[in-house]
Amino acid sequence: MPGVPNLHRVSENLYRGAQPTADGFKQLERLGVKMVLNLRSSRSDRDEIEGTSLAYEHIRMTTWNPDPENVSRFLKIATDNRRTPVFVHCRHGADRTGTVCAIYRIAVEGWSKGEAIEEMTKGGFGYHSIWKNLVDYVRDLDVDSIMRSAGAKG
Repeated sequence: MPGVPNLHRVSENLYRGAQPTADGFKQLERLGVKMVLNLRSSRSDRDEIEGTSLAYEHIRMTTWNPDPENVSRFLKIATDNRRTPVFVHCRHGADRTGTVCAIYRIAVEGWSKGEAIEEMTKGGFGYHSIWKNLVDYVRDLDVDSIMRSAGAKG
């Protein structure tokens, strides 16, 4: 989709991709997306989203050490039918985005950790192998605890 690099549909309620352009946000709105979740550490999307009907959340997620509270916030939003479909992104739509999408696959869709990590790292989304810690994070995550914290249902 023009203006939304690395765009992929994860589920009926979740899309993923890289940093959209202002026109890309309009394209996402036309696609039916209701909420944008930005995982970037600093860059806000508020100016680009202005003038659309898209709701917006900025969850500042670091690549080095993801905060379980941020993952919990992501799951709470991504499983709230009043807010979906959701579009989640970071800069490249690969590493931080891949991590939360892998966790979504496990927690919400019942995938095994191995299946979700395989998609995260080899699914064609541009995963950078320097971020091995993200694979470890997904593998070691207490999914039940995160889901309870999010008040989400898988």
